[in-house]
Amino acid sequence: MKHIGLIAARMEQARWERGIGVAELARRVGVDRKRLWRVLNGERVMRADEFLALCVALRIDPRSFVSRGMVREVAERSLPRRRGA
Repeated sequence: MKHIGLIAARMEQARWERGIGVAELARRVGVDRKRLWRVLNGERVMRADEFLALCVALRIDPRSFVSRGMVREVAERSLPRRRGA
């Protein structure tokens, strides 16, 4: 999913703008520093609980990451196709 990389990049940008080091953010979120660094650099997929914890720690509304286009794209992939469509 291309959106995962964009989410990680926005999280990293927010961390940088707030002047929070990776070690400090990892402490606030309760994850290993190395794992968080890999998540923020797009080397590992972010779990849902990590995503929400990062949003809280960085004071970002989780809903700001979801666009109508993303919802439509996921719905199109997830919903069964009707016959003849």
